Amino acid sequence: MRWLDLPHFFTIAIFLTMLIAAIQPVTDPDFWWHITTGNWILDHHTVPHQDLYTFTVHDHRWITHEWLSEVILALLYAAGRLPLVSLTLGAVTAAGFLLVYLAIDRRVNFVIAGLALALGVAAANPIWGPRIQMITFALSALTYLWVKRFCEGRSRALYFLPAVMLVWVNLHAGFVLGYAILGIALLVEGLRYMMRRPGSMPLPRLRAMTVVLAASIGVAILNPNGWDIYLYPFQTGGSPEQQRLIVEWFSPNFQMSQIWAFEAMIFLLIGGLALSRGIEPRQFLLLLIGLGLALHSVRNLSVFMVMAVPALADYAQQARERLPWRWPLRIPKTTPVTFAANVAMVLALVALVALASVPSLVQRVDGKLVARDFPIRAADFLVQHPAPGRMLNAYGWGGYLIFRLYGHAPPQPVFIFGDAALSGDQLLRDYDHLQSLGSDQAQLLERYDVDWVIFHSSDPIITELRQDHNAPGHVGWFELHTFDKATIMMRDTPTNRAYAAQAES
Repeated sequence: MRWLDLPHFFTIAIFLTMLIAAIQPVTDPDFWWHITTGNWILDHHTVPHQDLYTFTVHDHRWITHEWLSEVILALLYAAGRLPLVSLTLGAVTAAGFLLVYLAIDRRVNFVIAGLALALGVAAANPIWGPRIQMITFALSALTYLWVKRFCEGRSRALYFLPAVMLVWVNLHAGFVLGYAILGIALLVEGLRYMMRRPGSMPLPRLRAMTVVLAASIGVAILNPNGWDIYLYPFQTGGSPEQQRLIVEWFSPNFQMSQIWAFEAMIFLLIGGLALSRGIEPRQFLLLLIGLGLALHSVRNLSVFMVMAVPALADYAQQARERLPWRWPLRIPKTTPVTFAANVAMVLALVALVALASVPSLVQRVDGKLVARDFPIRAADFLVQHPAPGRMLNAYGWGGYLIFRLYGHAPPQPVFIFGDAALSGDQLLRDYDHLQSLGSDQAQLLERYDVDWVIFHSSDPIITELRQDHNAPGHVGWFELHTFDKATIMMRDTPTNRAYAAQAES
């Protein structure tokens, strides 16, 4: 019965509620080209090193940093379609939540610990979902936990980090976060040792941390991309075009309600710091790094959550101990009646989680959720009637069009898709000028020899091409068809007119 006393019940209730954030339908536009790439790797028994899917950058070097994750996604999709993908990556995300919770100091009151975790999950709400990035979130949380316990002298699990890194480097380029967490901890503990601060880490353990860090860096070479993998995360994060054009690299917009929990967490951290009796330097420095990354990019909110939840819980506990507060209610002893009530509440929460997970469990490739975000009917049409020439596609639809069209004859390569690092900054700039009606749009359409365009029906480029009535000096455009929210426009050439007539017949 003690496992459903009030403290345990409260913790279980928090985690059950967190599952609603963890288990979500597939909406990530990159998912589609990830499973296509995973299937390609399984079919060819090798990892691609050049672009497979576009006509614009087919000669570009492709650093397939997620190849192992893509293979796993392809296998999951083959076994259980979208529901199994959602459940598996939801479990990975939930495991990350648990690891973050375990990193909270044991002396923290269970209410403070649970609420800190809940706020952290809410703060990073825009990021959760069945995405490969969730693997890096969970492994970052694991690294943080192992480093914390090693520095406190409570565990030697950190010795397994090189083995974890060997897998991580083949799953996602976020493996560098592991280096950052361990490296910052080593720097802080090394300085404390040199300054002979009380409670500083003994020299043998510092040496052990150094060896673990060196081994973790060294094993990363064992990946299909060789040395290039070390630079890839910095090249991606340092791309000005990706920072400017891709939504998940934008800074948080505090006017959006989804960001308010993140804002609240920042203010609570400031208040907690003001009331804390003592600040642990390693924890504080990692918190600053996480906050800086999150303020720079929404994508890094999950990193902030890993660093901030243990810190917020610690500062809140210190504030509670410093202020003359008393809990208004005493924790009742567990009796058969309270035990039965807690069990009933747990079962009600399980039912709520199951109900909230229904969209993920029944999601279909041709269902309403996919149709809401991707051009299903337009892709059906293009599969049956492959369009001649080269396409210009919406960036967010590139992955889905690859999933539907790649491998069909004749080939229909896309203009651009979700691997912005593969595309390169020049193509991103050109795409931006094309879709946002830049002054050089006409020249770019000619340079890339674009024959047809598929975009959202309300996008400016569709509106503009609809209004193009064979202006003097260049070829006009005509509307082939509108499929729900997707419109296909074609150059007004004899070849395209013949294709349109045949497709309509």
